[in-house]
Amino acid sequence: MRVLTIALITCAFAFAADSPFVGTWKLNKAKTTVDPNGPKLESITTQFSQDGAGLKGSITTNGTTVDVLLDGKEHPLPSGAIVPANATHYMSTVKGKTISTVFKKDGKTIGTRKTSLSADGKSYTAITDATLPGGKKSHSVVVMDKQ
Repeated sequence: MRVLTIALITCAFAFAADSPFVGTWKLNKAKTTVDPNGPKLESITTQFSQDGAGLKGSITTNGTTVDVLLDGKEHPLPSGAIVPANATHYMSTVKGKTISTVFKKDGKTIGTRKTSLSADGKSYTAITDATLPGGKKSHSVVVMDKQ
C-alpha cells in the first residue's frame, strides 16, 4: 500500500509540472525564414501559461494580440489572428517539448505547424506548411527565443 501511495504522489507531481513552453518568447528574426507568399512577420511575442493539461497563449504579431488555447480541441481562430492560408479554425496539442497544430478552413485541413523546443529550452522552432488559396504551397520556419 505504501508503494502505491508513493507512486500516486509521484504521478501527481509529474502531471502538475508546468510545460517547458511556459514563459515569454520573442521572434529571432535573423534565424527566421518566412515564405514570401505567407503572412508577413515583423514582430512576434508569445506568452504561454499553464491551463490544466494544456496551455493558454497570448500572441502579439505585428502589433495585434490574440489569445489562443492549446488543449487538443478545435477552436475558431480569433479575429485578427495572422494565420496561414486564411484558416478559420485550429487545433493544438501539447506533448512534452512539441506542439502540433492543425489549421482548417471549411472543415478541411489547409495547414500544419510543428513547434519543437530546443534541447537547452532557450528557443523553439515552429515549422508551418500550408496550401494557399489558388493551390500554392507555403513553408515558413519561425524561431523564437525565451526571454
